[in-house]
Order: sequence, then structure tokens, then C-alpha cells
Amino acid sequence: MDEANARTHIEAHADAVARGDMDAVVADFSEEMRPQVAELAPQLLPLPIAEAEVVSVETEGEEAVARIHYTGESGDEQTLRSTWREFDGRPLIVGVEPDD
Repeated sequence: MDEANARTHIEAHADAVARGDMDAVVADFSEEMRPQVAELAPQLLPLPIAEAEVVSVETEGEEAVARIHYTGESGDEQTLRSTWREFDGRPLIVGVEPDD
């Protein structure tokens, strides 16, 4: 996966989460994961989100792994690790979990 392309999409995703643009957020997930987004968000994120910062992006072969740190309006924080793969030239999230 092209690291620059992945980073551009990952940073845009973090910005969409921070501004609450759920259409853009859901569009960043693979078709298989989209139905799960509504239940994943409240389980994993400190809602409502005040800030999202891309901590790192590492590419290896066909995948990129992003660490994004989210801060909620209440001050709660969570860093998530998401795995991205390209589908028709567009990076999409295929997995997400807390980054311990």
C-alpha cells in the first residue's frame, strides 16, 4: 500500500470523526464492516469526540496500520488501532480495536 495515499485517507478519516461527519466515517469502512459501525463507535470511542489525532501510520505490504488518538468532550481518551486495505485504489478500514 502506498503510504502517502494511506496517510491522506487516514487523516481525512480522523478529521471526519472529530467533526461528527458519520457519512464520511462510515464510507471509510469496508463493505463487511459498515453494518458494525453504529455499534462499534459507542463501545470504542469517548463520545462525543472533541479531537482526533493520527499518532502513526505504518504500511506493510497490502496493509496500513493506523493509530489514532481520540479525546472526548468530557476529557476521556482512547487510542484505536485500525487496519486499512486498498479496494479499487481506496484505503478502507478492515479492522479496528483499542490500542493497549
